Amino acid sequence: MAVEKLSVSLPDIVAARARRAAERAGVPLSTWLAEAAEAAADLAEAQAAAAEYVARFGEPDAEEAAEFRAKLAEAGVGQPESLEEVAARRAALARLLGFPDKRRTG
Repeated sequence: MAVEKLSVSLPDIVAARARRAAERAGVPLSTWLAEAAEAAADLAEAQAAAAEYVARFGEPDAEEAAEFRAKLAEAGVGQPESLEEVAARRAALARLLGFPDKRRTG
């Protein structure tokens, strides 16, 4: 995997929280930050897709919204995951991204 080295500035409190979170996760700070940035980018892309959908098709009516919520709930979206489920999901994603059995490091 190609890695781009960046220099970023963070408020002191944010940097300290990120270091603690990385330490708790047992990964280097750069890995933790990369994973956090990827999660934020995924969310931003999903929000953009939702906005594009609304712009194209309009806001869903109450019945459609209820149907969407029911389908999401049925799929388990928003439900807590066990540690085993988290590990399995991360391992599957790592394999899909070409990083079998290890976390990405940066």
